[in-house]
Amino acid sequence: MVSKLCRLSTSILIYVLSITPIIAGEIEVAVLVNDTHPPYSYLEDGEAKGIYIEVMKRISLRMEGYSIKYKPAPWPRVKEEIKHGRGFSFVGPYYHGHDWPYVWPYSLPIMDESVVVVCRDEVLKTPRLQWPDDYLGLIIGNNTGYDGFGGAKFRDYVKEGKITLQEVKTTRQNILMLISGRADCYMVNRLSYAWEMKQLIEAGETKLYPNFSLTESLVISTDAVYMGFTDMDEGKYPFKKNFHQKFNNELYAMYKSNEIERITKEYIEKFISVAEL
Repeated sequence: MVSKLCRLSTSILIYVLSITPIIAGEIEVAVLVNDTHPPYSYLEDGEAKGIYIEVMKRISLRMEGYSIKYKPAPWPRVKEEIKHGRGFSFVGPYYHGHDWPYVWPYSLPIMDESVVVVCRDEVLKTPRLQWPDDYLGLIIGNNTGYDGFGGAKFRDYVKEGKITLQEVKTTRQNILMLISGRADCYMVNRLSYAWEMKQLIEAGETKLYPNFSLTESLVISTDAVYMGFTDMDEGKYPFKKNFHQKFNNELYAMYKSNEIERITKEYIEKFISVAEL
């Protein structure tokens, strides 16, 4: 009888301990973010900043039972951490239910991102209205790890050698490749391009190329961005469902009140000239 009571007491204690962090608000959740994707998420003086960080900070203040911390890292590493179940969640992937089986579930959409093609003006002397068919024979820049950019047909052309894909780590590096003539065009997030171009001009890094002229050719895609969760954790995060639901509730409230739109507008007005867009 005593043995049964001990086992019962132990079971109750384990249960109480397992739910106490949620009740007491002691669960600290680490969210992986891209460290070089301004103005959405980036690392500055050792601190994660950006539109997505600001959204999550506000959600963290309002969510009961959780606090969110941010782990900036190169995007390929972020994906690897999620793929092998070492990371709990990450912001902000596009929806990849069709080709990333290691990510599930997804949050509600946070916001949309538009990917554009920016080219040197001399390249656009030939009309290039259709993507990717009008870009055969060109060198197209891309950020390392952004393996969904361009679409399936573009990737087929790359495999067939009809288009040359040139990848470097950051938006800044890709812009410099473009204005120096080492790339013809560049697939890039529209706001990220405007942000980095302004930084380069203000830092005087474009003075070596006084005659450069770049133009946005066309929008090749617009996709929603989410918080994605690892599906490879094997039960390591028993609070995942609860966190997911609470995060979505707060995110939905921000969306309905246009708060995310206001945050984005503040970043654009503060850091990006409207003329750059």
